[in-house]
Amino acid sequence: MTRDLADFKARLPVVEIVRRYVRLVRNGPLHKGLCPFHREKTPSFTVTESRGTYHCFGCGAHGNALDFLMAIEGLDFAESSRRRAVRPIPEATADAR
Repeated sequence: MTRDLADFKARLPVVEIVRRYVRLVRNGPLHKGLCPFHREKTPSFTVTESRGTYHCFGCGAHGNALDFLMAIEGLDFAESSRRRAVRPIPEATADAR
């Protein structure tokens, strides 16, 4: 992966993006919720803001914010990237770096 692409993915606010689709509850360093990719009654879906990733222990879905958008909206990489380019990406804070 090129450095520019890695920087782009690292700057995507994964919690903000996932929160548009999943009700998340903060639990220490993690945010937990019900997985949007399969039916479940107890939360097995976690989002780790410091890593910029999500993971479901129930179905195994995982990735970064861009991967989440591609999976949840059925988009390819190019369209998902374009949609993120239209909305400004918040700069990473000193705490998130």
